[in-house]
This record gives sequence, C-alpha cells and structure tokens, in this order.
Amino acid sequence: MSDYNPFAESTLADPFPAYDEIRAGCPMHKFDDFAHPLYTASRYDDVVEMLSDIDTWSSHYGQMPRYTTQGCLFSDPPTHTWYRKLIQQSFAPRHVAAMEAEISALVDALVDEMLTNGPGADLHDALACPLPVLVIARILGVPTDDIEQFKAWSDAQLAASGSSDRDESDTPRNALNAYMLDQLEVRRRQLRDSGIDPEFAGAEVLGEVIADDVTSGILLAEVDGRRLEDTERLVMLNQLLVGGNETTTSLITNLFWRLLERPELYEQIKADPSLDAIAVEESLRLDAPVLGLYRTNTAELERHGEVLPERSKVMATFGAANRDPEVFDDPHTFRLDRDPDQLRKHVAFGLGRHFCPGAHLSRLEARLALRAVANRVPDLRANGDSTRIEAFLLWGRRTLPVTW
Repeated sequence: MSDYNPFAESTLADPFPAYDEIRAGCPMHKFDDFAHPLYTASRYDDVVEMLSDIDTWSSHYGQMPRYTTQGCLFSDPPTHTWYRKLIQQSFAPRHVAAMEAEISALVDALVDEMLTNGPGADLHDALACPLPVLVIARILGVPTDDIEQFKAWSDAQLAASGSSDRDESDTPRNALNAYMLDQLEVRRRQLRDSGIDPEFAGAEVLGEVIADDVTSGILLAEVDGRRLEDTERLVMLNQLLVGGNETTTSLITNLFWRLLERPELYEQIKADPSLDAIAVEESLRLDAPVLGLYRTNTAELERHGEVLPERSKVMATFGAANRDPEVFDDPHTFRLDRDPDQLRKHVAFGLGRHFCPGAHLSRLEARLALRAVANRVPDLRANGDSTRIEAFLLWGRRTLPVTW
C-alpha cells in the first residue's frame, strides 16, 4: 500500500511521480488522514469511467474533498442540464469565435504594458493572470477595474479546497457573493427606473434596458416556471468566475513554462505559428490545470482490490490519466509532434455531461497569448525558477519570471 498523501509538500511540489507510483501499484488509493477517507483513481480507464457514468459517480455531494451541495454546474442531471443550458450560448464555439478580436486586443494591450515595463517580467502577473479575469469579467458584465479583487477571492476559495475547515472557503465566497449581489441590484434598479418590475421582465430588456450579459441572463432566467432565487444566482455566478480564470491562467503559465524550459520548443513555435493548437493541447495533457475533481459513488464498488463503501469521495485524477503510459506514448515529455487524434484523448477539461463549458474560450485565450508573445517577444527566455500555485487540486505556476 502506497503512503501517497495528496496534501503532502512533496506531492504539491510535483504530484506526477506519486501518480506513477499509485497507478502502477495501487490504482484506487485510499487516504485515511482527512476528515473522512479519500480515494484517488489514477488510471485512464478508471477516470474515463468516472466521468462518463454519472449514475454511478455522482456530483451531488460536490466535486471537492469535503461533502457539500455545490449545486448548479456541480450537480447531477436534470438540475445540471438546466443550468448548463442557461450559460451554453455564452460559451458556445460560435460565440467564443466572435470574441477573438476583442481577446486579441486585450492580449496586445497586456503585452504592450509588459514590454514597456521591461526588459523582464513575471509572465504570470503580466499576462497569464489578468487576461482570463478580464475576459470572464466582460462575459459576466462586471467592472474590469475590480479584477484584482475577483482574483483574490477566487484564489482564496481554491486554496481552501484541501482544508476540512469550511470557514476558509466560506469567507472569500461570502465576500464575492456580496459583490455579485450588488451587480444584480444594479440591474434591478435600472429596470425599476424604466418602469419595469424585475420579477416580470423578459428577454426583450436585454441590450435595451440592462446589459446583455451573463449576469443579466441569470437575473431573468426561469426554471420550472419560476425565477431563480438570489442564492441560486450567486452560486452560479461564483462558479463561473472561479472556474473561468484560474484554470486558464494555469494553462497559459504551464504552456510558456514548458516551452521556455526547452528553448528549442519555443523556436519551433516561432518558426511555425500553426503549431500553437498542438502546443496548447499538449500543455493540457502534460500539465492539466485541474489535477482532478471528486465524485461520490452511489453504491458499494470494488476496484483493483479496494472496496469503496457507498458515498465514498473519489478523485477522478485528470493529471494521472493524462500521463498513463497505456494511453500516451512517452507520457512525461512535452512534444509538438504528437498525433492530434492521440492528443484528443486527454481529459484535462473533463468528459461527458460535465465537460468544461469554457473549454473553447480557454483554448482560444491560450493560443492568442502564445501567438502574440512568440511574434512580439522572439527572444523571450526563462529568468529563474518558477513557483507552484497553492491549491492542491490545481497545477500551475504562481510565478514565472522571464526576460528578453
């Protein structure tokens, strides 16, 4: 039995050797030193099963280590289906493609500022962090002047994901909820000032009386013939804001980290910009920004000799599945020559019903950031060691010093 500890300093520094160990010797690992036992699924086939069979592997008790009722996007059908439909249009490929020019302009502005302040920068602070927060803030329709505060609230919630103390995540969540409630109230006042009762306003007011954005859409949304309660609206807005920034930040930092770690890879990207899509997918495979999320089994199960009692908390470990040597050749190496069909097997964005709704947007932001930097900062290079972000479920660089 492996002594794997998902919260140990050695695991946080680099979880992949531990994943290799448990995948080979204890693929359904049990960890007892938490408020309740936690299991870790590390083989690709097991993770795919967990993500595909939502009847057996439920999200009802949340997708974090603690038992919670996160609801909305972190729920089971039919509730999950309705909430996903509510936001689907805002993150659909066609809608995301229409945002390309706007996102490119944001990237160029951030690169302009980075170059003005250089030579030298922290690529996390200069580009990877502000870009996704600016984009999700615009989609939600909230002031971009407040992105540093959004980021702080989001990071604090994610950093507390491995703690059994709910207060550590409740405090920043409550602060974000208070802010988003104010944003809902702004729209209600605008409707009242126009002589419209917010409880009976329809879609015709979007873009005419109130902004046509996700926050307004959630204000007007109905489920089963009733308007949402504010508690439901706030849960959903929180999930969108938290899910829409840190994961893409980590994708961008991980991508540049690996390309600059082996400068010949960055040279390949400069020589052939069309490799940007392969580079992004390989980054997602090798360095999944979300290392994994938890599911709860709805019946007692036996996997690899381990009996899982009903309602166990089990981590579907994307980071381990994406480096399973039974599925991916040379799994620990970042390569730009992989077969695209093989790369598409990665599960960095999940799979099935809970496939990340922001996947297209995240990929686009990373590709545009890579193309702009490779074109405008051709002599970019690493300038010292990077450091890891804090949240144990996430994998990314908190600092990424570069120079040119």
